[in-house]
Amino acid sequence: MAGFTAVFRGFIPLAATLLLSGCNQQAAPAVSAAADSAQIVPSGYSPRPATLAVTAMQGAPSPLQSQFMAYFNADAAQRDVALTDSAGAHYLAKGYLSAFLVDGGARLTYVWDVYDHDNHRAQRLNNEIALRGSADDPWRLVDAQALAALAAHSAYDLAAFLSNTPEALAAAPKPATVAAQGAGDAVQSAAPPAAPAPTPSQALSYAPDR
Repeated sequence: MAGFTAVFRGFIPLAATLLLSGCNQQAAPAVSAAADSAQIVPSGYSPRPATLAVTAMQGAPSPLQSQFMAYFNADAAQRDVALTDSAGAHYLAKGYLSAFLVDGGARLTYVWDVYDHDNHRAQRLNNEIALRGSADDPWRLVDAQALAALAAHSAYDLAAFLSNTPEALAAAPKPATVAAQGAGDAVQSAAPPAAPAPTPSQALSYAPDR
């Protein structure tokens, strides 16, 4: 009888564990919130003069990694980040994606290490988003919505950093130039408007690192 009692007592926690695992079916992944790290404040000037090359992106399964980079390239172009090859870039960026399980879901994170051409790290940027759901592998909770959200965060943070670099600040309009332009606009406003001269459009261009 004592042996049966011991076996029965051992069965209770096992049964409870099996019951809980049966109730914890996989839920559809969803982005619940964005957890922003301390961000660099954009200078207000274009980051375009500080050209950038992405030399590495690691950590995620290959299909997700490729999808993230497609979102990132589009977001970076919208934020006037000039992506180019490593030979012509002022800064080189190495990226890393990771996902890990937490209570109630997972966290999807990125890290950008940005280096100058002397291979000195100029800045580390990182951010994360929270994912809801249940899975044995956190990457199973990562969908297109999550990748797009993280790519947008990373493009914003990189653009903010690049807008504060010496290259971007040196190319920014000087106060005297701004004042002169303001005076010229005032004179032109008193005269009849003239048809603007056509200006050739310049498309943003970038190429992956070779």
